[in-house]
Amino acid sequence: AAELGVAPADCIVFEDSGAGIAAGKAAGMRVVGVGARAAVHGPDVVVADLTQVRIEAGEDGTIRLSVG
Repeated sequence: AAELGVAPADCIVFEDSGAGIAAGKAAGMRVVGVGARAAVHGPDVVVADLTQVRIEAGEDGTIRLSVG
């Protein structure tokens, strides 16, 4: 995030491992756990797979992420 000039709070991590989920949380990023095993590691939200993720660009340049 720092190299890209983006605040960690504005980042979203997609991760399936405990170590990756922990790293994302420790960095202050929001974490989407991918797969059933990810849930036990405490991500912010869990999806079965990435087909459940939708990303939409708003006309004002904002990005909207929806899961589920």
